[in-house]
Amino acid sequence: MSTLHVRQVPEDTYEALRRLAAERKSSIRVEAIRLLRRALRTDTAKVRALLDEIESRRPVARRGSPSAAELIRRDRDAR
Repeated sequence: MSTLHVRQVPEDTYEALRRLAAERKSSIRVEAIRLLRRALRTDTAKVRALLDEIESRRPVARRGSPSAAELIRRDRDAR
């Protein structure tokens, strides 16, 4: 098994990792490995493609169209 040393970890990142390990009743080493594995398992190209598809389906507000607040107000006033 290989060894990995990480230096100059920001204090807030280290504390978050330490808290996570404590919550899960495990070690910082085990949690760091678990998080690295999860990050490396994520297929970022597929995630980006999915986010791009979702974004392309969002309706685009045209200039001069009512804002969301105005639409909600109209709906409430109509009741």
